[in-house]
Amino acid sequence: MNIGEEPYQLDVTWDIGAMGQSKHHIAHDYFNLTDELMNQDHKADSSLPECKSKKANYYVQRGCSFQMRHRLMAYIDRLIEKNEQIYEFRAEGRLNKVAIEKVVADHIVQKLHEQGRSSVGIKTCSNRELGIYRIEIS
Repeated sequence: MNIGEEPYQLDVTWDIGAMGQSKHHIAHDYFNLTDELMNQDHKADSSLPECKSKKANYYVQRGCSFQMRHRLMAYIDRLIEKNEQIYEFRAEGRLNKVAIEKVVADHIVQKLHEQGRSSVGIKTCSNRELGIYRIEIS
């Protein structure tokens, strides 16, 4: 699909019937991807235009795609300050190679404990291949 003059990969059917997905949550894992990302676990049936741009990627557009840990943690801290219940982000490059889901979840729990919340439930739903993480707090 094209956005402006740029071609992107898109799979709107990916989360249909996906286990662990909330009926109230739309997964954006495969929205406006480069060929490199899509080809990690998809194979095209035919020849498609080359897709290299990340500009229209869902996570890039929302400002929640990170290559550096300190920027990710600053984003998480802003969500904590807003009392958000859902923390969704994309970890790129080396940031996706570490146990970032656990690091972020532990950070959230610690910050909430500092605010006086002694009982915090954590639910995660991740696509580690693409570096996409969703953490829900209850």
